[in-house]
Amino acid sequence: MTKRPSGFALAAVLWLLAGLTILAAMISQSSQIVAERQAKLRQRAEAEQDFLSSRSEALYWLSSSRATQDGFGWGTELLRVDSRGYSGTGKTTIHVQDVRGLLNLYRPNRLVLGRLLLLCGAEQSKIDSLLDTLEDYQEKGDLKRVNGAKALDYSMAGMPPPRYAPLLAEPEIWQILGWKTLQRTWNEKQCFEDVTVRGESRINLGTATPKVLQAYGLPQEQVGQLDKERQRNSRETIDLMQAREASTSFFGIAEGTWPSRSFRITHSAPDMPWVLRYDLRLTTSTAGSPWEIYAPRRLPKTSVIIPAGRAAWPRVDQLSEQDKNAITQPSLPF
Repeated sequence: MTKRPSGFALAAVLWLLAGLTILAAMISQSSQIVAERQAKLRQRAEAEQDFLSSRSEALYWLSSSRATQDGFGWGTELLRVDSRGYSGTGKTTIHVQDVRGLLNLYRPNRLVLGRLLLLCGAEQSKIDSLLDTLEDYQEKGDLKRVNGAKALDYSMAGMPPPRYAPLLAEPEIWQILGWKTLQRTWNEKQCFEDVTVRGESRINLGTATPKVLQAYGLPQEQVGQLDKERQRNSRETIDLMQAREASTSFFGIAEGTWPSRSFRITHSAPDMPWVLRYDLRLTTSTAGSPWEIYAPRRLPKTSVIIPAGRAAWPRVDQLSEQDKNAITQPSLPF
């Protein structure tokens, strides 16, 4: 009787065991990847739910509160609208920025916006051209400014023609002739944080961003001083500047001492790589709704500026009875 070689059988068994080990490792790794993806999806869903819950709280507070020079609220319980962080639902943080603290890209203050363009990397010799093309892009008609551009100029440059309407969102500036050359330094310096398409010509120094304050003409040292005052909810320097401005204005009123009814709101969370941002405008009761939301977008966290700190959200149950009763009164537009 012939005896089969045992070495071949042993090698086959070892190869089989090795294959099963590799297969088990692949299945384990695949299961781990699936589990990690599920955890991330669950984390994202929970964050979005917290963002929506926080948004509801912010909308209620802003639409039912009165405005003061320092923010929105009643008594000493104020929500300050200079982009500082407030605690939202869960681990989320809400940042509310008054648009009067930003520079408006529609019918801009050319002097101040020109200074911002310099801070964002533009060459001095290009400032007039950038401002002229910005305004020409948004205004109807064929007449153009000295350094501006209309449809024919865009056609010659191989670009789509201007819309001849206010910008829909800030990134539309890259569709304007000549602005694309500024894109790299603009993004590096995060200059979208300082402009808006839903703002006004007036500037509120009490809510302005640091670069807007510099563009307004304040030296770096004074910008730092204002930031320190904001952290302790003080406004000595702001009051002095606004009083000086009021004394030189035609009507004896400072340019912007109160926040507007429009805001840029940002929701962030420590474990999320992106933020939720949208533009909010409070409306009167005759408009049919207490607020309007524009341009909701999800942005990489690295592309925005998130101020440090997370203060407690103002609480209604800490208000006096007089202030609680006042909340039921209609909030007048301004």
